[in-house]
Amino acid sequence: MCKVVQPRVALAVLTLGPTPRSRPMRLLALPVALAAAFCALPVRAADHVVTAFAGPFRFEPADLTIAPGDTVTFVNGGGFHNVVSDPGSIVTFRCAEGCDGDGGNGDASSSNWSATVAFPEAGVAPYFCEIHGAPGGVGMSGVITVAEEVPTPVLVVEPVALEGAADAGASVTVGFGIANEGAAALDWTADTAETDCATPGLVPWLSLEPAAGTIGIGGPAVAVEVTLDAAALDVGVYSANVCVGSNDPANALLTLPVTFTVNTPDLVFADGFDG
Repeated sequence: MCKVVQPRVALAVLTLGPTPRSRPMRLLALPVALAAAFCALPVRAADHVVTAFAGPFRFEPADLTIAPGDTVTFVNGGGFHNVVSDPGSIVTFRCAEGCDGDGGNGDASSSNWSATVAFPEAGVAPYFCEIHGAPGGVGMSGVITVAEEVPTPVLVVEPVALEGAADAGASVTVGFGIANEGAAALDWTADTAETDCATPGLVPWLSLEPAAGTIGIGGPAVAVEVTLDAAALDVGVYSANVCVGSNDPANALLTLPVTFTVNTPDLVFADGFDG
């Protein structure tokens, strides 16, 4: 089973036809396409920069919190410096023009040096400059904290807008897909609103099925059917919103605009000719 962190990708567009028999195959195609797309995504680490300065002697930022697998590039911004890990640090390093033990030279230097250190695991890595600081946070020093990220769900919805058309008195079903690209279970709901999803309410001509659910880590995408019913509508164009809420902290509420066109039905007389 693959695990995806970033970046996000769009789902395959889901359109449900009016024939019930055609729906199962299309519903199954969505999770299959999602699985193939998600497994291809790379997990990317971030690089952070810490700069050594003179006047006053300091590292900026001195204290930094990163994720496991991230790297920190130490750069000399002016002065005679190096950077050395405290005893007991989760990663041992002594760097300036490269790092000791890795083909570089960790002796203090006034050149425009830079050195990159990887932090693969959670923990704490205090560090200092041998010339202007000392272990234990003395003088020119700092702390790299490698913190495990709190697992969160990631809501992905596609398409981001819906539209359909039907003759007056008839109905049509369209749809959208919901997927979880995160590392925690996704709880989601779907509601309707005439204008603003901040104040959802009943839209008589629009219904959703299902209207709530949970997608586990690596679970299949869910297809939501949106029925647009023109039984009580006059000919014209109608607008509303589908509101998707979730426990994804970055996407607590998404708005999908809906456009429904109600057409004049064709009239056929008993003699078989259009009138």
